[in-house]
Amino acid sequence: MTKDIFQHPDPESLPRRDEIVARTFELVRERGFAGLRMRQIAEKVGVTEGALYRHFPSKEAILLALVDRMEARLLAPVRQLAARTDLSAEEKLQQVLQHHLRTVVASQSLPILLISEVSFSEHEALRARMRQLITAYLGTLEGIAGQLGPGGEFDPREIAVLLLGLPAAVAITQRLLPDAELAGRLTGPVASKLVHLILSR
Repeated sequence: MTKDIFQHPDPESLPRRDEIVARTFELVRERGFAGLRMRQIAEKVGVTEGALYRHFPSKEAILLALVDRMEARLLAPVRQLAARTDLSAEEKLQQVLQHHLRTVVASQSLPILLISEVSFSEHEALRARMRQLITAYLGTLEGIAGQLGPGGEFDPREIAVLLLGLPAAVAITQRLLPDAELAGRLTGPVASKLVHLILSR
C-alpha cells in the first residue's frame, strides 16, 4: 500500500493546528469538499467549534494550511530534484512526474480536489495562494525543460503544461474509476515513457 504522504501517521501526537489540518484532510479524502463545515471539522478533531475557531478563524484559513501542506509534500521534493547535478534534464523530469503521480495516488487525489475547490472560491487570498503554488510548480518544470536546449518538438512552457496533464488525468480516474493496477503502471514505466516521447527530437 502506498504511504499516505499527506497524512501524519499519528495525528493525536501533532500540535493542535497540525492535527486540525490532518483531520480536515481525512474529511476531504472521505467526502470531498462539498458541504465541508467547521462543525464537521470540530467533530472530527474532537473539539468544540469555539475551540476550532481559536486556531483557525475560518474554513478558508484551514484550506490555506492544506495548500501549504501540498506545497511542502509536492513542490519541495520537486525543487530538490531540479537542483541535482547528477541527473540529466530528462531524468529529472521523469522523477518529478513519478513523484507527482505517487503524491496523487497516496493522497487519493487531494491536489486536484483542492485545486478544484480553490478555483471556485470567492476567497481571493486562497485563490492567490494556489496560483502561486501552480506557478512555482510549472516554473520549476519549465526550468528543467530549459536545460534541454533548442531543437525539440515543444518549448519548455509547453513541456511543463503537458507533464501536468497526466497527474490530473490519474487524479480524475482515481476518484471516479479507481484501478490500482493501472495506477501502478502510470506511476512507473508509463510516466518515464511519456517524458521520453514528449522530449523526442
